[in-house]
Amino acid sequence: MPKTSCHRLHAGGPALLACLMGFSMPVTQAATFDSSFMQPFGGGSAGPNLDLEAIAHNAQVAPGLHRVSIRLNQSFYDRRELRFDDAGHGEVRACLSPAMLDGMGVKLAAFVDQVELDRLDCVDLPGVIEGALVSFDPAYLALDISVPQVALRRDAAGYVAPEEWDAGINAGLLNYQFTGTQGHTAGQGDHNQFSLYLSGGLNLAGWRLRSSGNYNQDQQGRRQWQRSTSYAQTDLPGSLGTFTLGESFTAGDVFDSLPFRGVQLASDIGMLPDSMQGYAPVIRGVAETRARVEVRHNGYSLYSTFVPPGPFEINDLNASSGSGDLEVIITEADGRERRFTQPYATLGNLLRENTWRYGLTFGEYNAVDEYGNRPGLAQATLAYGLPYDYTVSGGLLGNDFYRATQLGLGKNLGSYGALSLDLTQARTEGRDGRTDQGRSYGIRYGKAFATGTSVRFAGYRYSTEGYRDFSEAVWQHQGDDFNRMTKRSRVQASINQNFGNTSLYLNLSQQDYWNTSRRERQLQLGVNTVYRGVSYGVYASKSLVDSFGQSSFISFNVSIPLGGGGSGSLALTRNNDGSFDQRAGYRGRSGNLNYAVDASHAERSGGSGSASLNYLAPFAQLGAGVSAGEHYQQVNLSASGSLLAHGGGVALGHTLGETVGLVQVPDTPNVGLANAPGTKTNADGYALIPYLTPYRKNRVSLDTGGLDHHTEIDNGVTNVVPRRGAVVKAEFAAQRVEKVLLNLRLEDGGLPPFGAQVVDGEQRTVGVVGPGGQVLLALEGEAGAVTVRWGRSLRDQCRVLVAATGEAPTQGYRQVDSVCRVGDVALGGSGLPRR
Repeated sequence: MPKTSCHRLHAGGPALLACLMGFSMPVTQAATFDSSFMQPFGGGSAGPNLDLEAIAHNAQVAPGLHRVSIRLNQSFYDRRELRFDDAGHGEVRACLSPAMLDGMGVKLAAFVDQVELDRLDCVDLPGVIEGALVSFDPAYLALDISVPQVALRRDAAGYVAPEEWDAGINAGLLNYQFTGTQGHTAGQGDHNQFSLYLSGGLNLAGWRLRSSGNYNQDQQGRRQWQRSTSYAQTDLPGSLGTFTLGESFTAGDVFDSLPFRGVQLASDIGMLPDSMQGYAPVIRGVAETRARVEVRHNGYSLYSTFVPPGPFEINDLNASSGSGDLEVIITEADGRERRFTQPYATLGNLLRENTWRYGLTFGEYNAVDEYGNRPGLAQATLAYGLPYDYTVSGGLLGNDFYRATQLGLGKNLGSYGALSLDLTQARTEGRDGRTDQGRSYGIRYGKAFATGTSVRFAGYRYSTEGYRDFSEAVWQHQGDDFNRMTKRSRVQASINQNFGNTSLYLNLSQQDYWNTSRRERQLQLGVNTVYRGVSYGVYASKSLVDSFGQSSFISFNVSIPLGGGGSGSLALTRNNDGSFDQRAGYRGRSGNLNYAVDASHAERSGGSGSASLNYLAPFAQLGAGVSAGEHYQQVNLSASGSLLAHGGGVALGHTLGETVGLVQVPDTPNVGLANAPGTKTNADGYALIPYLTPYRKNRVSLDTGGLDHHTEIDNGVTNVVPRRGAVVKAEFAAQRVEKVLLNLRLEDGGLPPFGAQVVDGEQRTVGVVGPGGQVLLALEGEAGAVTVRWGRSLRDQCRVLVAATGEAPTQGYRQVDSVCRVGDVALGGSGLPRR
């Protein structure tokens, strides 16, 4: 955690004392502080003017309520107010209630009798659970709790109970993206072209209403509006999935994704815990004693837990990649160790054991075509994870003229990769009474090799002549002879290789059709490497469509860092016609402004140049550019961003994702967000977080480094758990305070003891007396009373009234001279300084 600078301190404590003394003192070593070198500062009725007892112990905070940051097993859990009790010897102990520990996922009932647990106000966690630790860092008000995994519920890692999911606030939101071009081309004259993309909707009473579309004008001046989706959606109870009504798309996990207009019930894999998403093998074994089981991948530890004697299984493993060898280490209680290796591999359609995925869709086909015909559509799909690393799937799709049934099976083959097979049977009835039926066979494979090569996806599909997919069946039913050309086979693969600073990728695809010689091929190859800070890359592509010609493209690129955040680039490109292009450019950045200048020469079209600017403003992303060549000139503008209307007004921001956050720091502008770099609160104190993860705890953190000296935010961190598509609000309290450097004197002219505690009327420590009787405080009001205490008797305490007046502020602090009166302590009263 970064050190706190002296001019930002206001609550005293050892770190404040170190600042006042002009040197750095690690607050965690206060118990070994050597006071022998300290000389008395002044004298007077206080006697020996040195009192380091309060800060020489580990506590360094007084018993009472303190707002602290809580971490569980090194991960941030929450920030909340906890009670700290006096543990003796100058130490305090946090009161950990059974309810709080249960909410953290600690299985107290497995270690403490329920009757006794009901009677407990605070739990002595280390005394109850072997291996548990609780430590408190008073300098940063941070509480660290460490609990062995065996004492945590299995669902605690990455799991948030459905009752904690937040549907968010009622709000209206809109994303926009605009691009406009004005230019002149030889032979065609002037032209204007623009595109405007809009997407947004309303969140109301747990429902999410969304619509998206675009409005564009081509070079001939023709304008068109096109809507792509428009639907209402809400979560089903618990984690059953979502309900959608309107225009959307089916999932593509069994059949190809199809646009529909109607209703849909579908599972949402995001609702499952992290440990149940995707695929990982179930690890089984037998422990002879209470043993520790650890799982490693490529030498890195992925998981560890304790298991009782007897058979065990681990079914909530988070695997780190698509495949590989998992090393399982069983360490018995007596130190004996056994190891074995479990290979595994996965594909996108594999599920963990006992995990299921479903979809039900009813409505009409909503494809964009010139006929405007919308035939009916009904689809049902289901996939389930079986034991022994199998996944079975199936689906039904059809309407009054089309029927299709699919069955699929996936298997983790361990060190041989992962494989899935599927069979689809389809029957299509044409308008002319002709009936076509056939089958389609599909196979997919994935594998990651120890050399660093990974086959991310390789697939092959073969269809018999009578087979039609749904879109082909619709074309056939409409009677278009050209569209009777149906797919025969399709193969595609993606291969990646990483070694050192070099990466290579290769993408291949080929598709051919029945009753025609047409064949489509596509190849892409890329190699990138870095040598002595200079980046080199080669990119090549080749497309071949029989009877329609072919195209090829190859480019060599070099990027050279030039200092100051800028880089130069050179590129040589060979085009399909054999001609060459050369380009040189410069990229730079200054704050939130990016700029680029390029010059190029092409054998066919001559020389050209371009320049562009892109600015990341707090409310949008703006861009402008110019380009010119021998036969054209062009100017373009772009803007993208969002607006969100809510109960407190309208907030502008960057393009929003599906699930967003609204931060409010009332009447405090220019507060940054760690979650959204470049974003700051507006004049009303609102700011947008464009992206949040649904059904998960999202840490929202303020960047308070730019606050002025008179603004304080006690708690700049919180957690939110949004539902998918929700707009969740995170509120932070801010105070306007007056910083005071208090110069204290006793009535006889002496100084209060160095290290004496300064407490307010609620007996909270708000400062420590430094050398020369100085105390740093932060006042919320005009004045307040505090007590300076260096002993238990009334003679060892004095009281002072602090007024927020005095000399002009220096570095944000106002210096005030005050007399601390011993006799005033008995009068009591409460002070206003903040902690």
